[in-house]
Amino acid sequence: MQYLLLLLLPAFFSEGKTNSILSNSKPTETKNLFQAPAGKERISAVVFKNQQFCRAELEDFEFETRFDIVSADVYFTGTNFKTTAQRSIKSSSLKPLRDLMLQCSPGTNVVFDNIKVKGPDNSVRVIAGVSYLLY
Repeated sequence: MQYLLLLLLPAFFSEGKTNSILSNSKPTETKNLFQAPAGKERISAVVFKNQQFCRAELEDFEFETRFDIVSADVYFTGTNFKTTAQRSIKSSSLKPLRDLMLQCSPGTNVVFDNIKVKGPDNSVRVIAGVSYLLY
């Protein structure tokens, strides 16, 4: 399975800041991680199209804390999209986006917005969205 971790800055967590990490490993594994360059949310179109899941993860936090994706709105614009295409996800699975993801190519902009996550305290938080420009 493959995972896409979302950049969630600025997140509304007091525990620490979040990070943009892409992973081709299971959520519990930490090897084979790719991190977007600081300040840039760019990702290869091929890497993006091969993702199957997403997750939110805290950076520089001493304890392993899990935040589950409850929902998010996802927008696709740019190359191969005449108008903005929008879908919603209701979990970490990107399966509802598969047909739109397959249309993506360099120059496509993908925006994850209105992201809701559930933390270890079972409270649901809305965190800032993230935009990826595919190259």
